[in-house]
Amino acid sequence: MRAVQLPTVKDATWSRNDVDRFILAALEAKGLKPSPEADRRTLIRRVTFDLIGLPPTPEEVEAFVRDTSPQAWERVVDRLLASPHYGERWGRHWLDLARYADSSGFHNDLDRPHAWRYRDYVIRSFNEDKPYARFIAEQLAGDEVPGASEETLVATGFCRNGPTNDDNMGNNKEQYRLDELDDVISTTSTVFLGLTVGCARCHDHKYDPVTSADYYSLLAVFNGTVKKGVPKESDEKDKAKELVKLQALIETKATVPPTYLLRRGSLQNKGPEVPPAAPLVLVSNPLRFPEPAADAKSSGRRRTLAEWIAAPDNPLTWRVLANRIWQHHFGQGLVATASNFGFNGTRPTHPELLDFLAARLVAEGGRWKPLHKLILMSATYGQEVGGSNQYAVVSVQSGTRPAAERPTEHWTLNTEHSRAAVLDPDNTLLWRANLQRLSAESLRDSILSVSGKLNPQLGGPGIKPRIRADLLTASQRNKWPTLTTEGPAQWRRSVYIYVKRQLLMPMMELFDAPTTTDSCAERTKSVVPTQALVLMNDEFVEDHAGFLAQRAATDVGGDLSKAIERMHQLALARVPTAERLRQATGFVTARESVYEKEAGAKEAPRQRALTDLAHVLFNSSEFITIE
Repeated sequence: MRAVQLPTVKDATWSRNDVDRFILAALEAKGLKPSPEADRRTLIRRVTFDLIGLPPTPEEVEAFVRDTSPQAWERVVDRLLASPHYGERWGRHWLDLARYADSSGFHNDLDRPHAWRYRDYVIRSFNEDKPYARFIAEQLAGDEVPGASEETLVATGFCRNGPTNDDNMGNNKEQYRLDELDDVISTTSTVFLGLTVGCARCHDHKYDPVTSADYYSLLAVFNGTVKKGVPKESDEKDKAKELVKLQALIETKATVPPTYLLRRGSLQNKGPEVPPAAPLVLVSNPLRFPEPAADAKSSGRRRTLAEWIAAPDNPLTWRVLANRIWQHHFGQGLVATASNFGFNGTRPTHPELLDFLAARLVAEGGRWKPLHKLILMSATYGQEVGGSNQYAVVSVQSGTRPAAERPTEHWTLNTEHSRAAVLDPDNTLLWRANLQRLSAESLRDSILSVSGKLNPQLGGPGIKPRIRADLLTASQRNKWPTLTTEGPAQWRRSVYIYVKRQLLMPMMELFDAPTTTDSCAERTKSVVPTQALVLMNDEFVEDHAGFLAQRAATDVGGDLSKAIERMHQLALARVPTAERLRQATGFVTARESVYEKEAGAKEAPRQRALTDLAHVLFNSSEFITIE
């Protein structure tokens, strides 16, 4: 990893750490200035969602607002990084990359009853801040690493997460096996190296200097593996069941069958035999794969590959990881194509900063949390969303505070930053923070959290929340249960929802959770009418609007204004302005008058009216977006 010289900046007073110097130098080169710091309520809401995927409690918000010490922000960051919910949030990012699911996909979509063990392994690894080199080695070669155990065998589920059709593989089992290993090679190369090596299966890569020989050399690394945790061929009755508590990819002997270059990817068109190797474009000297001992239980090839991938002097790996971490803090990576660093990928906006971050990862032993903290402690991260006429756009589109309720200096800055909006409309120079929508998981989890019904239980088999009965007909195999009501067993965090490939959870799918067919480096950011319709009409949202109303009323007693304020604090991390309070009070009073004229309702008119207001808050852009 090459040393990076810190850039010189004109206004050194703005920078809080070295990250800011790179950002500020690029801004100054364009004659631009960064935006001011966001207010404290915005900051704590932003970082809490960022690190644990949940909203801050009103008590946490008020404690931070009152804490005037210089260490206040650092204490918030440290607390969140130490939370067990951190692993649930950042582990979900990794599960996207690892194409995790609880079923096999294809026609029969068979259940994978122990796939969740890989999901829990990932969450634990993030909470432990496991060094990245070890994390890589366990997932690629968990049976070969020092101290191999059931935990490390579970980790190799990374290689088994892809869709499979084991019960209908046809007569050509060798071709089917090669297709499965292609998924392993493609996912390994994109996730860890940011290269689309899988494109070279049938011919030399059309854009990157990766040859078919490189592809089949990687195949030779994995060619000795077998699947552990699959049905025994002789037991026809149990063919659809996992017979052990693992879903692993391992080796059971040191010898590996020969690997041939297959011209055009065809088994019927074998070329020369190829040895195991790393892509030649990435190594100055060919990677050496030691010969295993005669009594060895595996070839050691995957461990050798994993050690090379994670070597401190392999800058590509560390740049890819640093970019992924940056991406999830700012909404987009320094390289926008996070899993493609090849010629068809985008160029880095701040290449020196990317190298600096990668070097810091290596210096910290491959631990993620120190890099999180470095980024979060920067002035760059703490900027407000505004700048230019973005304030006016945001106030309409995101439901944030209108002009009259914003500090005067914000509107003065509109003119000052109008040039930034013209020169850098996509904010690639990061002269302001990016407005981001909650992920599908965080949206559902937020509703559970503010309603007071979130079940914080960690780990275990996937949950199956209620899905409308008329949608269940879309999946005739490995059926989803029919539920009319939900309870604490279903009110756990969304990372624990059973991921059924043939029938994704509708709310998750509508808000852009990945399909899990392939590795997902960046989720789609769609804005479609059905998202609003779900928030307006879904039974889950309606139920928890009622729970939020009950919670607020119970917390403050019978005072309507205080109940409304409490609902805003819980849902939006701020009290309503005087005008917002007046509008909300008028709304509740009007709804209450309507309900008083109806006979036979189980709930009191005031409770029903407060539920309507809670439903409005759940549907607001302020609730579903992060400034």
